[in-house]
Amino acid sequence: MRHPWKLRWMLLFLLCSMFMILGQLTCAEGDDVVSGSGRPHRVVLHLNSGDEKVQRGALNNIKNLYQEFSPQSLRVELVAHGAGLPLLIKKGTPFAEELTALRHAYGVNYTACSNTMKTMKVTREDLIDEVGDTVPAMVRLMERQEQGWVYIKP
Repeated sequence: MRHPWKLRWMLLFLLCSMFMILGQLTCAEGDDVVSGSGRPHRVVLHLNSGDEKVQRGALNNIKNLYQEFSPQSLRVELVAHGAGLPLLIKKGTPFAEELTALRHAYGVNYTACSNTMKTMKVTREDLIDEVGDTVPAMVRLMERQEQGWVYIKP
């Protein structure tokens, strides 16, 4: 063999090309991936703003997440308290239909702060039907973060 270095370079080139192709195939399959633990990605959104633009932004964040991940690979919970609680009150929210649609399409969970409810004299019946839990918001946010949920504050 007159040029063994050419053979080595050719083999190295073929090996690198193979790894690049396999890497691209793996990345292409990543659209509906779950987290490294094998569980769905879990996101808790913290909403304490009464500003409709901020509330709209939070709902857009949820929709954008579900455009990237399927409902099987993503769980989202929106925790509302303080000035953000009216988002979940039947008579106070301009987003009732959208909240219902997100719940039915993706299984988004809504949690209302029980402490804020007491302060504002809001009962469970005042909330939209899609609200799941009514617990202190700070406790829920702390628990979710301890459980490994990603915390987002729009």
